[in-house]
Amino acid sequence: MFPINRYIRILLGVCCALLLGTTSAAAQEKVTVKDYVQLNALAGVGENAPFWLVSNHNGLSSFDTYNGYIRYGIDINGLIGSKGNWNYAAGLDLKTGYNQNNNPIVHQLYADISYKWLTFSVGAKERVAEMRDFSTLQGVNGNEAMNNFSSLAFNGLGELGTGGLVYSGNSSPIPQVRIGAPEYVTVKGTNSLLKLRGHISYGVFLDSKFQESFTALNPKAKYNRYALYHSKAFFMKVGNEEKFPLEAEGGLEMHSQFGGDVYTHTKGKYLSMPTRFKDFLKAFIPTGGDELVPFTEQSNITGNQVGNWHLAFTLHTKPVDIQLYGEHMFEDFSQLFFMEYQNNINNERTWVYYPWRDMMIGLSIKNKSGFMDFISNIRYEYVSTYDQSGAGYNDPSDYFVEQMDGLDNYYNHAIYSGWHYYGKGMGSPLVFSPLYNSDGSLEFKANRMRAHHVGVNGAFGRKKEFLYRLLYTYSENWGTYVNPFFEKKYTTSVLADFIYSPDGKSWLVSASVAHDRSNYIGNNTGVMLSFVKVGLLK
Repeated sequence: MFPINRYIRILLGVCCALLLGTTSAAAQEKVTVKDYVQLNALAGVGENAPFWLVSNHNGLSSFDTYNGYIRYGIDINGLIGSKGNWNYAAGLDLKTGYNQNNNPIVHQLYADISYKWLTFSVGAKERVAEMRDFSTLQGVNGNEAMNNFSSLAFNGLGELGTGGLVYSGNSSPIPQVRIGAPEYVTVKGTNSLLKLRGHISYGVFLDSKFQESFTALNPKAKYNRYALYHSKAFFMKVGNEEKFPLEAEGGLEMHSQFGGDVYTHTKGKYLSMPTRFKDFLKAFIPTGGDELVPFTEQSNITGNQVGNWHLAFTLHTKPVDIQLYGEHMFEDFSQLFFMEYQNNINNERTWVYYPWRDMMIGLSIKNKSGFMDFISNIRYEYVSTYDQSGAGYNDPSDYFVEQMDGLDNYYNHAIYSGWHYYGKGMGSPLVFSPLYNSDGSLEFKANRMRAHHVGVNGAFGRKKEFLYRLLYTYSENWGTYVNPFFEKKYTTSVLADFIYSPDGKSWLVSASVAHDRSNYIGNNTGVMLSFVKVGLLK
């Protein structure tokens, strides 16, 4: 067995050492140090806190109708040497409050070191979903507020969509070791037309105690201890808006859970997934397991593997930028491509065509003109996880000789408790998180879903000191194929965010009002107030 506790200690120890090292470097190099404090309080009525007051907040917000927290953090950025090829960043972000959903007190603890375009990162750090356009707001203060307050101002009010299908920033950041190019790098010899970026990471889920506590009411519900995490991504962009107005961008991201132990409260530990070196390789290149894993993991793909294809086209014009984009989700190799190579009982292989029906399709318009300058961005998204390869599944047998792939059961898994962290889904929040479950189960019970979503943001005032974001979402849920709802569930969620930041740099106050009308998560109404002060240290 891989020494998981030692892995955690090494991970946190390296992060703290780098953080202290970068702090001591501040005495010798010119650095930027920014600290901040945030006070946040939510009050509401209904069964839960409103959907958009708890979704895509990096796990910070609680589902309780009355909750609050105080948050303090410090970020350090600096250069190493006179040439500027090396730079570093480190951060510590602590949070405590009342009626929180067992979220960790250490929200972020990370250290990055970069050489030119290559970055090595260790620790828990907030990360945005892939290919999400965090569009700037028109006006000086609007842009400065988004840059200076970042996620403290609810993702800078720039996230108008629903988030990625497999990773959305809905849950707390997972501690990990990551290496890659976080920003696009221009490929030499392509006349600045081709740019690439990507990453590889390994980490660990630290929500074992939460899972054990949450499932205490359900003796049969499974929970995991110290499952490991892996992600990788590769993206490319073709085009140069200075030479031609149309750009194309696309790529692939993949994530997985592997290793760890599986428990129930009646059985205790009944399964240990291996964490050998070759299991890390199998997470990187998805393949079947050996005799140490259950048979289904040997004949299929070991671990919980999920992924997402991305594609976007952006047209740049003087008055507006128009972007058409899409995502397609897959699990293991099911729906990875349009076709699958299948066997029957006689080992005769045939190609089977699988059309992609589950996807997210979006349209974004960025206003760059002086006309109606209080509107900066408008976004529409259609999201579907309804099909999941169909309602049937069959391995060849004497009763039915053909292979049939279906019942993908998004975000759930036969071994792991599901694609969540501290009970909040890591993928699209429109597939309602296990924290909504009242029976102690960590399953996603409403993963067959279709939704329409609209978002608008902007800034107004003499100096654009007032910022806002408006969201509207309508979704329909059918449960799962195995446990469908007796009647279709409907949810309408609306949100209005308002922020006042007089200088866009040092402080802001915000008020958010949200409402749900739903026969699944309840009829909920709430108000969230927040105060953020940046630059306590001089």
